Amino acid sequence: MNRLWVRLSLAFALVVLLGPLLLASIGLLVTNSGTLMFFIRMELTSPGSLTEQLSNYYAANQGWEGVETLLQSYDLSLPRGPEGRSFSLSLLNEGGVLVYKSAGSDSAQADDMEVNRVAIPLVVGERLRGTLVISQERALSSFLPNADSQAFLLRQISTALVGLAVISAVLGLSGGVILSRSLAAPLARLEHTARRFGRRDFKARAEVKGSTELRAVASAFNEMAADLERTETLRRNLLADVAHELRTPLSVLQGNLQALLDGVFPLEKDEIARLMSQTDMLTRLVNDLRELAQAEAHQLRLTKSEIDLALLVRNTVDTFRHAAAERGVRLSVETPDSALLIQAEAGRIQQVMSNLIDNALKHTPGEGQVTIALLDESDSAVLTVSDTGEGILPEHLPHVFDRFYRADRSRSRDTGGSGLGLAIAKAFVELHDGTISVESAGVVGQGSKFIVKLPQKIVNRKQS
Repeated sequence: MNRLWVRLSLAFALVVLLGPLLLASIGLLVTNSGTLMFFIRMELTSPGSLTEQLSNYYAANQGWEGVETLLQSYDLSLPRGPEGRSFSLSLLNEGGVLVYKSAGSDSAQADDMEVNRVAIPLVVGERLRGTLVISQERALSSFLPNADSQAFLLRQISTALVGLAVISAVLGLSGGVILSRSLAAPLARLEHTARRFGRRDFKARAEVKGSTELRAVASAFNEMAADLERTETLRRNLLADVAHELRTPLSVLQGNLQALLDGVFPLEKDEIARLMSQTDMLTRLVNDLRELAQAEAHQLRLTKSEIDLALLVRNTVDTFRHAAAERGVRLSVETPDSALLIQAEAGRIQQVMSNLIDNALKHTPGEGQVTIALLDESDSAVLTVSDTGEGILPEHLPHVFDRFYRADRSRSRDTGGSGLGLAIAKAFVELHDGTISVESAGVVGQGSKFIVKLPQKIVNRKQS
């Protein structure tokens, strides 16, 4: 009973059934002559009604002479049948003598034809001065010859109305079941899809069908499923990449230490230094992973202060001039003449710039150019790192900020880095409510351009 389609079916059937039942009740009530007599009696005895007017008439004229005019005006408003009068008025004086009777009524056959009769006493000065009689002389006689025929007609009407109610209930229940099942079917399909997804079938998607609301729910579910599938893929890739990245330095350490123990390698400082470099590599990798995880989970605390971004850019570039000279790469910087003040943690922003500059130098051949530019816009500070290196192919652009992603799969950790630098840069920029993007035509010589936008919450400028 708690199924949605069952409840909807019962609701539809109830709504459809109430209409015919109400119609049947009203029809039976209206066809009942006693009902009409009840309402007519209420009308005749209400304040300002005909009985009150008749009492006032008698008090003013001390008799019923000339009362026909008053009664005839009201007589015209009484209900009439298709061929004659259904109700008639009569007025009797205090002695029971007929003073007035509706025109067209057959007094000789009144006793045979009356179905119902109501007498209303007229009291003036605490004495009975007359009686107003309303009678139903020919309720259905204009087209039915006798009372048996009238009763037969009422039974037929009642039977027809009850039959109509039954048919309407059956049709309403059938239509309600069909309609409610069609409404509940998309929800059932969505439930089935959700259960599949819960069983780690990450390819499961809901069918976008039905009403606007159901389509919106299905679309939202599919978006959530796609995000979770993408997250699960990244998680699996991360585990595989971490295992791969850790395997190489651990294998080197294990092999060299085993060789030292076996006496294959002499225990010299140079060999210990090589082992130490592998240990440093493992330490950096673990620290990078820890910082990246904290940043992406928004658990990395920032100690923001007012910093001069232009000065920070120039100082960071200076630390790379020696490395650029060794590679034969020209390194240039363009910053505003005035100080550009923002609220940020200097160490994190410097790490972002270092990762971008280091990435540009690694992918720019000798005689190439790496340009770092800082622009002062109205609501943000824009930092760009451009190079004239090999560029990034279009199919690699959406993935350059993924963990451990290397566009050139032939690169090792030694030649291509850990693959975490750009991912860390993106996480740190987003922690500062900024954005980072990349542009590249994928053509050798045109290189790539990384764009970092940081909000300027302090726009005060100082002359340098």
